[in-house]
Amino acid sequence: MARPKPSVLPVRRPTWLAPAVLVLLALAVYANTLSNGFIGDDKIQLLKNPLLADLGNVPQLLRSSVWSILGIPGNYYRPFQFLIYMLIYQCAGFSAAAFHWYMVLVHSLNTLLLYLLVRRMGGARFAFAAAALFAVHPIHTETVNWIAAVPDLTVTALAVAGVLWFARHDGSPHAIRITGHCGIYLLALLTKETGIVLLPLYAGYGFLCLGRRWKEFRYNAALYGAMAATFAFYLAMRWNSLGGLAPGQQSFYHLRPVEFALSAAVTAAKYLGALLWPADLNYFHIFHPTQSVDASFLVSALALAAVAIAFFRVRLPLVSYGIFWIAVTLAPAMNLTGVGQNVFAERYLYLPSAGFCWIAALALTRLAERQPTPAWIAAGVILLAAVTATIARNTDWRDDFTLLQVTLRQSPASGWLHNSMAGAYVERNQFDAALMQERLAVRYEPRSPVFHRNFGNILLAKDPHEAIPEFRNLVSLEPDRAENHCDLALALEAVGQPAQAAAEYRRALQLQPQQRDAQAGYLRTASAVR
Repeated sequence: MARPKPSVLPVRRPTWLAPAVLVLLALAVYANTLSNGFIGDDKIQLLKNPLLADLGNVPQLLRSSVWSILGIPGNYYRPFQFLIYMLIYQCAGFSAAAFHWYMVLVHSLNTLLLYLLVRRMGGARFAFAAAALFAVHPIHTETVNWIAAVPDLTVTALAVAGVLWFARHDGSPHAIRITGHCGIYLLALLTKETGIVLLPLYAGYGFLCLGRRWKEFRYNAALYGAMAATFAFYLAMRWNSLGGLAPGQQSFYHLRPVEFALSAAVTAAKYLGALLWPADLNYFHIFHPTQSVDASFLVSALALAAVAIAFFRVRLPLVSYGIFWIAVTLAPAMNLTGVGQNVFAERYLYLPSAGFCWIAALALTRLAERQPTPAWIAAGVILLAAVTATIARNTDWRDDFTLLQVTLRQSPASGWLHNSMAGAYVERNQFDAALMQERLAVRYEPRSPVFHRNFGNILLAKDPHEAIPEFRNLVSLEPDRAENHCDLALALEAVGQPAQAAAEYRRALQLQPQQRDAQAGYLRTASAVR
């Protein structure tokens, strides 16, 4: 009599294994960032920020804008960013490795949170694929490598955690949980302006994933009312700290309504393209406004129309909510006249990419149901290519000099980049190279007072005679700024023209009577003339 074959039981993997693998994957692809240094804005916001050294400065941080340490009015009110900086500094000082550890750990946390959220919306295998793609997607390299991108990392953690908490209670928070969601919302708003999207993300989940449609707003009226009150409280804090909602708006691009609409469509399509094909990653994408209905606009409009059709026609809540997630979280970056000179920035895709990753994972798992072998081969190739690209890109962020060299090869016509490269050369005491770079900065952006000032200061150290025309250009661009007249006076004084220098110092004092450099310079040159 034949023995019965033993039954084969399915292998049960521990529930912690998939999350652990994902966290290790996220850590592994960014392990080589831990030896990188501070880049660009890090040196101002961190190394030159006197508020970080003392916990007693917390009240002042809560009343400060991002660039208040430079006395520049701006649109960025992000006190939670600087509270994070302060806490890391209190633990490790100005250790670049400590700050990079924070970036890598939060990215790993975001990978885990996305896995938990997507697993709740779909299956475990689908969630693993989505989170794995998020962990290694090359578009995230700017966000994870650049310490100044702490707001993008942190607001993503808050947004995904908030939606996950909302989902775990079936979109029905009550009593104390509503207070908790408002706390998350306030922290997100104080981290980055993009935090405003948390409320629509909640509503979109109830509307699309839970199938409540318009009843969602009545069902969660208490929650959304409390979050609206939280937003009003944030606006009051912002107004009190900045002196307005967006006092630095006038310093950015000025686009006509038609230019704005056309450029927004092209930029949105470019963002979608970067999610699909993250090649030629660039620290500084030069912005060229779209001024007419050209080929780039038509292609962009077709791409956006295809996405819109998918949103309305595909009867899968995961797809609809994924598209909604991308659109809502990318919307703040469409404020083309308020985001600064670097209008298209890869870090703006960090939060939107979560929705893209689960849509891509859903497509892969559906393909695997029909053609498993080709699907998993494709997944392996994509994962390997993404890991390779990410690890390689991390090395470009080693330091300012390395990153600027790489970026200037990609965007050689940017005056801002040449100005930054000049600063990097000055730090290395390579003044001839710095002079060449600043000359290019002025050539590409002749209307920039900052570039003329920097060019004049470098010239002043080498040949004061050549510095005079640059400082005259500076005065013509900003005639009502006392410091500009002081710079010109200093150059005139250096070439032995005390009378003209005294006139410039006198003009500076008329504009700003308490200007100490002007006072000292005027006394010095006026006495020489007498």
